[in-house]
Amino acid sequence: MKKNNNVVRFRRPFQLNIGSVLCVIIFIYVLFHIFTYLTTDSITIYEVTQGTIVSNDTYQGLAIRQEMIVPTDRDGYLFYYCKNGSRVGVKSPIYSVDTDGALVKKLTEKEGQPDSISKENILSMRNEVSAFVGDYSGLRFSKVYSFKSNLSDSLMQLYSQQMTESYRADIDAASSAELFYTYHATVPGTVVFYTDGYEDVTLDSFTPDLFQPTQWSAVNLRSRESVAAGDAAYKLVTGDNWNLVIPIGDDLVEQLADTTAIEVEFCEDGATTWASCEVREIGGSHYLVLFLDDSVDRYAQSRYLYVKLLLAQRSGLKIPNSAIVSKQFFVVPKGYFMAGSDDSDSKGVLVATDTGNEFRETTIYYETEDAYYIDSEDVSTGDQLIKANSNERYEVGNDIAELQGVYNVNKGYAVFKQIEILYQNEDYCVINTGTQYGVSLYDHIVLQGNLVNENDLIYAR
Repeated sequence: MKKNNNVVRFRRPFQLNIGSVLCVIIFIYVLFHIFTYLTTDSITIYEVTQGTIVSNDTYQGLAIRQEMIVPTDRDGYLFYYCKNGSRVGVKSPIYSVDTDGALVKKLTEKEGQPDSISKENILSMRNEVSAFVGDYSGLRFSKVYSFKSNLSDSLMQLYSQQMTESYRADIDAASSAELFYTYHATVPGTVVFYTDGYEDVTLDSFTPDLFQPTQWSAVNLRSRESVAAGDAAYKLVTGDNWNLVIPIGDDLVEQLADTTAIEVEFCEDGATTWASCEVREIGGSHYLVLFLDDSVDRYAQSRYLYVKLLLAQRSGLKIPNSAIVSKQFFVVPKGYFMAGSDDSDSKGVLVATDTGNEFRETTIYYETEDAYYIDSEDVSTGDQLIKANSNERYEVGNDIAELQGVYNVNKGYAVFKQIEILYQNEDYCVINTGTQYGVSLYDHIVLQGNLVNENDLIYAR
């Protein structure tokens, strides 16, 4: 029997696969976000925290002390007993003069040799080094140089004491022969072994031309092998009260107008102290004068000192300066605002249009005693606002003001929030807390405020 080949094939009707469609949609969605992520500017979100900023600007000051130069009364070779910056009392031995130099040569020929210092003194030096290492901070590397100088002076003092004890008989014999003379302090004070010509400067005699830190030079009294009668043997700081004279600008003059005392940090070693202060105008320039009554021996070796003025410690909400932006707003008198229809907290204005009066709700960004600040999304320049129950009108744009603020992104898009800066340094600022239209603790803001605009969707990285 012959087969029937007249078979008609029907095409299977197209059936939409929901799973495939969903996969395509998800794929497109992912591609869109990847593209957006790669092509948009990098936005970082910052969480507002409670913080403190301390004003600690660094200044250089000229030290003015009660100083007297003590000269020697005969020619000869010097041998010192105390270190630079040490406190001495009346009748403390300071130096000796060897008229022919023979004994001084004997006293110094073993300098630097291991047996020139006792084991007890070496142990004392080790303890001093250990204390420095334990307190060392890389933030104050300059302290290393100060420590090196102090350690060198201490070693020299220990060596002098050791040699004096070892050669006591020779010293006594030379003294009896009037070849070796030892000199003692006649008044208490701090010994300094340099002169610089500023010893007689006082606050009353200070002039601006004396403040020349780059041209300052000093004579090291210990570097000389011999002296003549009348030459300076050493310098003595005789009083604990001293001054630091610091040139300042007009901004700091205004800031210190009512300040009578200030906390100071010495950059050399990080020590802090309080000092009375006053601003003086000398020769047409302003100077901050600090009145100190301690630490004169600690810094007696320095004529110029770097200090930080710890002027203020402000606490509040701490935000980076990079988040701060400025934005202009329309300033509208409060009399032209009325309550919104749905929410008693919302406010709006009545705008005159060609077809009648139109009520527009507004977002208020800031307020003063008699005005609200609104932006151009709600009204435009030239709009006529109508006061309720009155024929008075106000033209938008007559008064425009600028506010500083940040972009809040708690809702996923940028919203400008006004801030009140209490204090600001190079990196951060402290702003007032609890402001009606500002930010709050733990709010999320845009770190790079200049990269976004109002209502931008934020794709944070």
